[in-house]
Amino acid sequence: MSDDFYIKQHKKTVISSNRCNSSIEIGDYAIDQGFLLQFPGVSLALFLYLITHANERHVLETNPTIISTYLPNSYNIADINDGLKYLEKHDIIELSQKRDGDYTYQIRVNPANLGNGFARQEKTNTLNHDLPQEQNTVNSNTDPQNNEERPECLYYDQREIRKKVLTIKDPSRSELFQAILTFIPPEENITLLETTITQWLEDFDCKLIKELIRRVNKWLEKYNNPTDRAFRYLKGIIDDWYQKEIGSYQDLKYFDQLFRETRELAQMYGLVDWHNVKPIHMKTFSRWLNEDFPLSSAVVKFAIKEAFRRKKDGQPSLKYIEDNFISLWKKNKVRDCQQAVSLLKKNDAKSHKRKVSTGAKAESNISKQGSWEDFSWDFE
Repeated sequence: MSDDFYIKQHKKTVISSNRCNSSIEIGDYAIDQGFLLQFPGVSLALFLYLITHANERHVLETNPTIISTYLPNSYNIADINDGLKYLEKHDIIELSQKRDGDYTYQIRVNPANLGNGFARQEKTNTLNHDLPQEQNTVNSNTDPQNNEERPECLYYDQREIRKKVLTIKDPSRSELFQAILTFIPPEENITLLETTITQWLEDFDCKLIKELIRRVNKWLEKYNNPTDRAFRYLKGIIDDWYQKEIGSYQDLKYFDQLFRETRELAQMYGLVDWHNVKPIHMKTFSRWLNEDFPLSSAVVKFAIKEAFRRKKDGQPSLKYIEDNFISLWKKNKVRDCQQAVSLLKKNDAKSHKRKVSTGAKAESNISKQGSWEDFSWDFE
């Protein structure tokens, strides 16, 4: 055996998981030749995110808010924008705005343009994708309308991420974004939803978004609902908040209390589904229960029931109930249903007496004027 023959074990550290679909390899020689020197600040983290999430053509669509969910909270949106501009300036990426009116970009990564010459030898696999090209699109669907690749949400049903965010006292917007992504099923177009979710994070405060995640998670776990319906349930809550103009956690607490107080009354009134209960309904019911002379819940229920019984030509309006029952009982300080019934009978008797009196007067006037037969029908 020759003296100069030896075996050197090649050391490799792989940071990955079974769900990994794309990765890069950076050798020690690349580091020695100045690879890290080309990426100041956030630009290295940006480059690693972009190169691992691009498709086989090195292209992806994303925006700074999405990218922020993968980076430490010490980097804000302005830092990410500066990092993207740096990579673009040095021809490491090509950046183009994909849609007018938002900050979604189509980004092409150019690893061959990295400096110091080592990255230009891309065929030597100093920096390359580990997977064969046909496997590199596992993370995408095809949009049947335009035949374009559509990325899936890799966070779908990652419950550990969701639970971790819920344990954080004041989660950041990027952490909340990640938790929302765990509800988005594969059939949804994540590219189109990115802007929508970003808008939610603009319109609602972080504490409110955290409560949204908690409620949807509870809906899944406590009631054993199907995971693929969670995002639809989440959007239903969001739509209700927009309708009720709930923008903060304090707003939600106020409406939650109103809803708890008035839920039975709303159901008796015919508002079975919670999304049909409007603020005007809750505030009106609450006024009956709390303002001026507060009526008991039993008395208000009796008013609604009696209104439906008497008004048989359709659902009585809240104004009809208030004018004919609530106002009368508040004025007379009615404390229970027995007093309400008694007062209602007295009021009905007075009303009947007035009708009889009015009818008698009308008949008397007709008698004085003569009957129809007394009129002359001669038109000559």
